[in-house]
Amino acid sequence: MKFSKYLIPIALTIAVIVSLTLSMVLWTNPANYRSKQNTKQNSQTESMIKPKHYVYTPTQAVYTNSEGDQEILVNELVNVISEIKKTMRDYQKPSISEYRSGSQTDYFKVANRPNSIMLSYPTPVSMKILNANVNNRFKKFPNVTVNRIVLPTDDQTKLYLLNDQDFKVYQVKVKKHSLKALNKVLTMSIWTISATFKLFNNKPLVYVDSSVQMEPYKYLIDRQSEDYYVSRLLNSDDSQNISAKRRKNVVIYGDQNSMQLLFNSKMRMGRFSDYRPNKNKRNITSALNNSYNKLADLGLPLDNVRFFDNDSQSRTVMYRTFVEGFPIFRANGFGTISTRTINASAQRMDFSLDNPEVPIPSKKGYTTLPSTTTMIKRLVNHGYKAKEIAKIQIGYGWRKDSSSPLLINLTPDWYILYNGKWQSYTEMINQY
Repeated sequence: MKFSKYLIPIALTIAVIVSLTLSMVLWTNPANYRSKQNTKQNSQTESMIKPKHYVYTPTQAVYTNSEGDQEILVNELVNVISEIKKTMRDYQKPSISEYRSGSQTDYFKVANRPNSIMLSYPTPVSMKILNANVNNRFKKFPNVTVNRIVLPTDDQTKLYLLNDQDFKVYQVKVKKHSLKALNKVLTMSIWTISATFKLFNNKPLVYVDSSVQMEPYKYLIDRQSEDYYVSRLLNSDDSQNISAKRRKNVVIYGDQNSMQLLFNSKMRMGRFSDYRPNKNKRNITSALNNSYNKLADLGLPLDNVRFFDNDSQSRTVMYRTFVEGFPIFRANGFGTISTRTINASAQRMDFSLDNPEVPIPSKKGYTTLPSTTTMIKRLVNHGYKAKEIAKIQIGYGWRKDSSSPLLINLTPDWYILYNGKWQSYTEMINQY
């Protein structure tokens, strides 16, 4: 216990020394540094880049027991979704058929099926994207869009794929499939939250039935140098071909041709603009595949980065870092990385320069969040319109730590997509 109080100061001191050392090397001879580090960095970061199914994975699991009671399975001591996905990689001779179409009653009958686990994506994905999560077993299926996967824990021959938009239900039949591993997941040490899956604003939503206690976190962040991103994204070993312009808190690197890299030290954000012709099509599969390739180019660790949203109108794909299965939200609603296809000759990627790396025990007590119903009622009582709420999500708010620029505080809160913008419940209430 005596040693633990020195852990944070020691970690911060080491981080500061390493940062200062690298900065001195970079500023004294940046061209030589880039030349020596380029190959080394690329080989190191390639090992951190995860396969597509790590990023395009469901982010929520809801278990319905034999009595019909439901609960959210939370990633605390066990990565629940990862363990469930392991049981989905050996389906034999799968076949798909449209089971129900357009009926809300039939949709919820399958979604709330007793003795089942429902995995949910935060926004729809195509079958070709989902296929990566089942070891390519669904490669011959039509490329329909899917929001949820329902896995019966008492039927070895069936599973179901659900589409929220039109309440379609697809039934997948498989050759006898062992459920031993799937049921074993439910015996693990898992934290659960009582829940109910039902409609809100004519859209399916997982309600949290009662108040829930959430643990805040403190994280040591990872900061890569500007040179790291220049070497990865501008793809030039010859530093003389790259120009740099500085103005207050902004530095802009360019290859004097078709690419530009901007850093905002105050906002701690980076923006990569690529003006080369692209063949990215508007269909969801093409958009997500292209976005993943951009994500891999960035070279950041993707262990806890997950697909969060795809806006087909703006052609923007958003990713967030997740903690215990809950997404992180910045003050402006931004996540970790977003990619956007502007037109056939312009693409853009925005990314955070700071990323959570090492969790540190927080001395703060638990935060109590109200139930979904209570939270919505309070918002309405404060003048907000329930019909303007598009999505609701428990998440963590990103706040700077006053003791060190290398520390952040992650505070639990409800997050509401209101009038097209993600906002924290606490801030919305405090505005009035």
